[in-house]
Amino acid sequence: MLELHYSDGYVVTTDAIADAVLRYARSLAEQRTSDLVTVPISTPEGPATSSMLLGPASQLYTTPHVGSSSSLDDEASVMDLLSRNDRLLHPPETTGEYPYEEDDPWYEESF
Repeated sequence: MLELHYSDGYVVTTDAIADAVLRYARSLAEQRTSDLVTVPISTPEGPATSSMLLGPASQLYTTPHVGSSSSLDDEASVMDLLSRNDRLLHPPETTGEYPYEEDDPWYEESF
């Protein structure tokens, strides 16, 4: 487990979640954009979630967590963060409203 330091505090989460958050935050900063993410965290009361706004000004870092923590199911969250990162770095090609210019009502053939 790692402490993911964000703003003036930290949350305790799995190594995989912390790594995915840091990767996504770096990509968002490189693209000069932001996103709101929700990740599972461990609290003294048990598992919970935390939402954080990631963007170019985010200052994040991790440190090892010393102490007890609850087990977290992080697979779905890791996959979501990795998927967001992949879509950000490799956006799908858009074809526009009319994939074929002949279907566009404003298209004029000029022969």
